[in-house]
Amino acid sequence: KPLTTEPQRRSYYHDIENSPSQIYQATMLPKSALQNNIGALMLLKNSPSAAKERLYASIATNGSSSNTGLSDLMPDTICPKVDVEPPGLVWFDNKLLREVSHCNPRNDELETRVPLGFEYFQQPIRVRGRHDSRIAAGLNLTLILFREATHELDDLIKFLKWAIGLDGNESDTFDKLDADPILFAIAHSNIGVLRFMQNNMRAAMQNFSKAKSILSQTMATHRHSADHPWSGVTNLSMDYLQLTIMLNHARAAIETNNDHSKQYCDTLCSIAHAISCHKSFYRIKWLVVVSTCYIPGLHCQSEEHFNEAFEYYNKLLSITRKEWGHGHIHVAAILEKKGSVQFEQKRYQNAMMSYLASWKVYQHAGFQLDESRVLYAIGRTLHDKEEYADALSMYQKSIALREQIGFTFSKRMTIDTIQILCNICRVHHIMGNLQKSLEANQQIMMLARDMVGGGESASSHAFVRNRMVVLGNLYVEMGRLTDAMGVFSQVARSSRDGDW
Repeated sequence: KPLTTEPQRRSYYHDIENSPSQIYQATMLPKSALQNNIGALMLLKNSPSAAKERLYASIATNGSSSNTGLSDLMPDTICPKVDVEPPGLVWFDNKLLREVSHCNPRNDELETRVPLGFEYFQQPIRVRGRHDSRIAAGLNLTLILFREATHELDDLIKFLKWAIGLDGNESDTFDKLDADPILFAIAHSNIGVLRFMQNNMRAAMQNFSKAKSILSQTMATHRHSADHPWSGVTNLSMDYLQLTIMLNHARAAIETNNDHSKQYCDTLCSIAHAISCHKSFYRIKWLVVVSTCYIPGLHCQSEEHFNEAFEYYNKLLSITRKEWGHGHIHVAAILEKKGSVQFEQKRYQNAMMSYLASWKVYQHAGFQLDESRVLYAIGRTLHDKEEYADALSMYQKSIALREQIGFTFSKRMTIDTIQILCNICRVHHIMGNLQKSLEANQQIMMLARDMVGGGESASSHAFVRNRMVVLGNLYVEMGRLTDAMGVFSQVARSSRDGDW
């Protein structure tokens, strides 16, 4: 029977709270929802191993585990029996409230993996229906697997796409219309974060836009309804969800130079200020700070309003050091942003100080890729100060760290590596070491050819041809005219329009 009035809902939840063992008989929850809810409870109790068993069982009980196509994420044996007393819904919601209000849930596994300004939805989700349980189990399980950092991001994306029926499996009988749209919004938001981490900006923006659209439609339709995954006991989780999706959307819009990024930032700040009454809840409190300081700072910097950006970053840095400590990864990220603003303002000495402080934090935390990026920024600063020997040393240290990680880490990393090598080539040339400049340029050409597919066709790529011209000019300066003519002839043959 629908619970249409507040007294009916209050009486219903009171009965449930006093008789938790009867809850699922009364609501006729399917076993897949039982298992998911128990898994969510274990996740709340910080027992990820026990939670995973229940979430695997939820998927198996749902009759759909064989369709995931991700055998490496699923255990060989799954026991779907329910052998513990399930938690009451009100008890679960109250437990969730206590967990987020009486402690500082740092979740360092996520804080250090997800870029500052993005939020991977962190709250365990419990549901009532079978279709909801499939999505909720997928969200809860990928949250655990993401924290463990033992699976490829592609696998997590595939699993989330399967959970919401976007894996293209025609034999899948999952009915999207029967599932809560809020769960789809969360899934799209999480997929967007994972894709951003893969440097797939356009796809990430599409996911964030979809999440925002679903959330807006759902909130407009059910504005006065308590029927969402957290049962209306509190609007805390809905506020957290709204902040998460809007924050991700605005952050990605700035990164992709979206024409409406200013509008998205203003909307985010309005939402953040409107829910500031939840300042006692740490996660929301932190996201409000990020929404009102970091995101506006990024937007101001993208618009070249450097003084305003610097003020935003300074304010955020002060709060972050107080909340997270001076050695936290967020502090390093903000210091790096401060350095980039100071570099654009040609305040090179100040930029150096910010970059060096950021580098020390990354170095201590063992984040080699971030450390390499900041070392390159330090090299750029020294380069512009015409301190070429020191600049070259920093560039070389940056490359050495990337070689430890491996050039094939990602396409984005390869592009950044090529950029560093281009500067090494320039500095060697300025310092008169033509042989070293030649070697760096040859390394650039090798990486560029591999990145565009290799073979003869690679020589026709504009960047590869440009580097071949640089190579020919170096041969000319070295007096190797025969080699230079060979290179120039090859460029002429590979040019598509003959105009080189």
